[in-house]
Amino acid sequence: MKLIMAEVFNSWQGEGGSVSGSAFGRRQIFVRFAGCDLHCQWCDSKQYIDASRVSRWCYEVEPFTGKFEYRPNPASIDEVVDAVLRLDTGDIHSISYTGGEPTLQVKPLKALMEHMKNLGFDNFLETHGGLPELIKVVAPFTDYVSVDIKDETAKTTEDWRNLVLREVESIRILKKAGAKVYAKLVVTSGTKVENVRWYAGLLKDLAPLVIQPKEPIEMNQGQLMELYHEASIIMGRKNVGLSFQVHKYLNVL
Repeated sequence: MKLIMAEVFNSWQGEGGSVSGSAFGRRQIFVRFAGCDLHCQWCDSKQYIDASRVSRWCYEVEPFTGKFEYRPNPASIDEVVDAVLRLDTGDIHSISYTGGEPTLQVKPLKALMEHMKNLGFDNFLETHGGLPELIKVVAPFTDYVSVDIKDETAKTTEDWRNLVLREVESIRILKKAGAKVYAKLVVTSGTKVENVRWYAGLLKDLAPLVIQPKEPIEMNQGQLMELYHEASIIMGRKNVGLSFQVHKYLNVL
């Protein structure tokens, strides 16, 4: 079984804040898949969106050395497992499957997640959640999940409201399967308060929400506080948090 890979490396999880289901501040091995069906305007992995143009993938030779080896795509499951095991420093919280959008390669993703579970690792899925029919396939093997809520300002599709509803459906599926899941909303100065209220209503009693300002941060503290406040009033004071891409400030992958 083959998959189109981007990179495998060892780092810290820099997103998620302090809400339940987050692995913020935990050591992880990141397995980045190539290919995504959305084109968010703030995507920080644009070079991997078109999987057909990712001819090779790389893996870190040793953690935090900045040294990588390259292999041609597609990769085999065994190659990826080998790269992960090379980077296991014994303090790994979980394996993060990110992208791109991992669920677009759902069969090899499932096989890889099942393999890592059998080796004793927990699985952490980072997904936009817009494909609930694929989420169902991997939900039984998922321990932790970050589901992106694609706000209107992401400019992924004109039918963004329907996308949000599919993302929330994915959260329901994952939660029912026993995964610890939270929603992440990237916000900008153009994020509408009424939209945040709508997301909060959908997520109430379902999953916590983290609000993450787009990098580089263009919002002031007052704007962030307003969005946080409005979501908390609806969801409850302990179900909303702030998230920042802390790994960028640490200057790590």
